[in-house]
Amino acid sequence: MVGRCRGMPIAELSQVSLYYELYGAEDAPPLVLLHGATETFRTGWYKQIEAFSAQYRIVGPDLRGHGRSSNPANKLDLRQMADDIRELLHYLGYEKAHVCGFSGGASVALFLAVRHLSCLESLILVSNNFELDKVRTGNAQFWNIERILRDHPKWWESLTKMHQVSPGQLLKWWEEEDVKRPNFKPADLTHITVPTLVMGGDRDPIIPLEQTIKLYHALPNAYLSILPGMGHGAPRYRPHLFNRIVLDFLEYVQKKEAIP
Repeated sequence: MVGRCRGMPIAELSQVSLYYELYGAEDAPPLVLLHGATETFRTGWYKQIEAFSAQYRIVGPDLRGHGRSSNPANKLDLRQMADDIRELLHYLGYEKAHVCGFSGGASVALFLAVRHLSCLESLILVSNNFELDKVRTGNAQFWNIERILRDHPKWWESLTKMHQVSPGQLLKWWEEEDVKRPNFKPADLTHITVPTLVMGGDRDPIIPLEQTIKLYHALPNAYLSILPGMGHGAPRYRPHLFNRIVLDFLEYVQKKEAIP
């Protein structure tokens, strides 16, 4: 299974076919990287692969409906997407892994923790909302196709090359998922006791700083990192700082676990 990473590895899971990439030593601790909405593993994490794979076995899937992964359900549901990641870990032979998600991928990671905590060594949530009602109006504008075609034609063109489905279909799936997704309450997260790093930028136009701080306070074993002057996209726009913070956190977690 692992050797197929040089070709085009597809995990044929129970409800979806997930494309994934693997980097790093096979016996290194696994680190799953979950990309944001409308991205792929490669476009979302290309500035982290070299730094992270020096110490970890990188597992980089294209989320359901993105890139080369299928989406037979013809919709997006974060609970289902979290179940996909758990099944992928089992498919690859991993009982547990460190999981890092950015934006929409962080939402998938949080649902993974809520539903399948036993498969997590640690959790890293980057630019993730907590109270969806507080950002839903802005998200609706974000997914607006007319606005994107008018203001970001090059982004639209890149989406057509990046995914098997049309950009309009992908944006529609995310917009519909936003509408039906319930808010988390602090009580929903009290059982997430694995070490969790909550990261965000203090100038993020999509995820307000207060949401990052509320998420941090809702998690019982959380650490907070606020990047000054950073908007939405730390892995891409501040990669050296971002990589250092993540690697320092993971090193701390592993040293803490090694203490008898």
